[in-house]
Amino acid sequence: MTLKNTLKSSVAVAALFAIAAPVTSEAGNITNGKTAKLAISGQIVKTLSRIDDGSSDKAFLSDGAATSSRLRWVASSKLSDSVTVGGAIEMNVPHSNPAGSMTLGSPNADGVQNTTSAWGVRHNYVYISSKSMGKLYVGQTSTAADGMSEANLGGTGIFGTNDLGGGYGQGVSFINTGDTSNPQASSVTVTNANDNLDHGSRDDTIRYDTPSFMGVKLKLGYRPTGDYDLGVTYNEKIDDIKVRGRFGLSSNQATATINYTTTGSLAMMHDSGFNMAVAGGVRQLVNNGAPNGKNGGDISSLEAIDTNFDGNNNPQFMSFNIGYVAKMNASGPTAFEVKYNKSENMVQAANNDDNEGQSVVVAATQTFSSIGTTIGLAYAHHEYEAKSNVTDNTYADVDAVSLMTVFKF
Repeated sequence: MTLKNTLKSSVAVAALFAIAAPVTSEAGNITNGKTAKLAISGQIVKTLSRIDDGSSDKAFLSDGAATSSRLRWVASSKLSDSVTVGGAIEMNVPHSNPAGSMTLGSPNADGVQNTTSAWGVRHNYVYISSKSMGKLYVGQTSTAADGMSEANLGGTGIFGTNDLGGGYGQGVSFINTGDTSNPQASSVTVTNANDNLDHGSRDDTIRYDTPSFMGVKLKLGYRPTGDYDLGVTYNEKIDDIKVRGRFGLSSNQATATINYTTTGSLAMMHDSGFNMAVAGGVRQLVNNGAPNGKNGGDISSLEAIDTNFDGNNNPQFMSFNIGYVAKMNASGPTAFEVKYNKSENMVQAANNDDNEGQSVVVAATQTFSSIGTTIGLAYAHHEYEAKSNVTDNTYADVDAVSLMTVFKF
């Protein structure tokens, strides 16, 4: 997209909120007749990574992984002292090198990086909010269960919380080393093997959030696919400890293989800066069980990929984070965190029976509050194991070191 077209798009968006009224600028916002307000914000993310799949390695310069470069327009207007109406548009900008496109290909390959020329819609919704009645969203935004597996207070969120397979190296395939003289790239990538089952993320939805009561908020959502979402959040300070709790449930009627997904997470942080988080979840498959009722199981709709004929187990994960947020300088908080995720049966494919992915990330970040910038360094280690029938497959580990910068405006 040319600069001229980009400017035209920005002007057009602003014009939607400025029809038939004078526009003034105050404190970074565009104000329509001093009633409707449009705030423009965003971030630019760049990362230098070195990734090694056990057979080859390469340095990459990319955009973000868990968080990426984006632009955001948020409009709001007061209907009364207690009721606000508004909307938001948030777009992922075209990336010169998306984190998910970084691959190493076959053993000893030089690696590949690609561009993304298209804009990606993250949020596009309208809302009405009442102090006493809660908030109603209509459009594309976070589903009611989005984020329910990701309660965290560790301060290194630019590298993700516990979806460790979605970080740098996510698009790299595990190398099957069964034949040591001729190792081959498998069809399983880091992101395939390790996940936190965080429901549908963002989608078209009608979502209602209740007001908070004693730290508890209920979220209810409906998607056009006929699916429902439920989220429960808890945010409270108990003596010297900040507590965040999350629970999520989502149905999956739109798929032929999944019934529902359930997740939960808990994070706590002491005033000293020490913090921890735990999470877990399961995705129930349709007709989960052994083919032909073997061992008392139901007939599985996924039996074609069950090469050891013991039934397809439900995908599930558990994670644990421990960290420390320090005030080491006047620039802003310094955070250190160790993250672990163990995922089972995420890969539903033949010759990947009883599969398991394990990931560990060690991260440190420094925030410069006055300029809206965070710089971070992280090391990630990913392992994968699976069987073909009862025979163990062997895979090389994937490692990534990443230096990341996030500039917010």
